[in-house]
Amino acid sequence: MVFLALTRNGLDELIALRKTTDIAIWCGSNVLSNAEYAALSGMNISRFNYPLKSPGDEAFQGALETMADHHGNEKIWVENIN
Repeated sequence: MVFLALTRNGLDELIALRKTTDIAIWCGSNVLSNAEYAALSGMNISRFNYPLKSPGDEAFQGALETMADHHGNEKIWVENIN
């Protein structure tokens, strides 16, 4: 499984809930600073170099396509922020 966290709270929850780093987590640049991202090295967390705030973002579909390219046929779960 692959997860896309849209908020810092969502990212923190995913990190706390997952039992293994085999589960990939992605987020936008608005969720983690460069320094925070560097501190999470080795935790299977990937950070886009642009922000993602909602499925309505112009870059959102491209982000999903990038994730699919990296993770084959795995299901992608997206944080719901309603």
